[in-house]
Amino acid sequence: MLKRSWCAALVVSMLLILIGSSVSSVFADSSTAAGNGLSISPLTTNVDVNSGQTQIVPIYIKNVTESEATIEVQIDDFTANNNETGQPLLLLNGESAPSHSLRNFITPIGNINLSAGQQQQVNVDITIPKNTPGGGYYGAVRFIPISSSTGKSITLTASVASLILVRVSGNVIDDLKLASLGVEQSNGSDQAIFFGNRNLQADIRFQNSGNVQEQPFGKVVLNNGNKEEGIYEVNNVMPASNVLPGSIRKFTVSLTNVGILGKYTLEGNFGYGVNGQLISGSTTFYVIPLSVVIIAIVIILLILILIFVVPRLIRRHDRRVVRRARS
Repeated sequence: MLKRSWCAALVVSMLLILIGSSVSSVFADSSTAAGNGLSISPLTTNVDVNSGQTQIVPIYIKNVTESEATIEVQIDDFTANNNETGQPLLLLNGESAPSHSLRNFITPIGNINLSAGQQQQVNVDITIPKNTPGGGYYGAVRFIPISSSTGKSITLTASVASLILVRVSGNVIDDLKLASLGVEQSNGSDQAIFFGNRNLQADIRFQNSGNVQEQPFGKVVLNNGNKEEGIYEVNNVMPASNVLPGSIRKFTVSLTNVGILGKYTLEGNFGYGVNGQLISGSTTFYVIPLSVVIIAIVIILLILILIFVVPRLIRRHDRRVVRRARS
């Protein structure tokens, strides 16, 4: 016999059928990236710098083509993208970010000449002035090939960038919250009931209300009743992905141990910040095969027919028999 929670889930799913409803890394980090014959490493650097000090960040750029290249180096700020993917939104044409700007702290870098196949180390000098407020500052060092025929920069799509995120000591506010923990299927929206167990993923959305970028880490645990079905790492990459101040970032993990039928609970426990602050959350979802839903609907329709239709038909038949007998 089904438990009450199961019955409730079945009823909800049947109603949904009847009414026709259906119920980032901040960046993708890697060691190298290529664009228009250039590769750079690393793509992202996280560094701590005290106010009044200078830090040198090395970036390695390589010309992977068979011809000589002249590379223009630009320093740009960036902000968080509103799509919650963690992709940076570059601010071009010398525009500075309204807050957390790093570009003015980086010494300008001249053009670079690279022969075919040559790799060169580019030192990025970051000087944090005295009395700079504590918190996070970030920018991008962008490498743009220059056309040999026109002497002008090639389009933005041809450039590659290395992102630098600086944590300045001082009045640093670590304030990360779990905006939501949910489950979706095939890049849809979060749901509570699914009619299949394929392509399910957990969505973990973190909101940063502090003044410094955060690198959340932790695990989500999938339970079926008292049985642990799976443990999944969140933000388990090197370097870890960031959530920028004033933004929400969504992390996803594939749920590969979900059965074809059941009530599941997803529990998340995460840490962040230099002191290892903890946040947690949980959500419940149901997996009910469509065949079960259809069978249940058929059974309910049969019961309704037996309760309401059949008695009326019997009474109508009885009245006919009575009329015939009287006639």
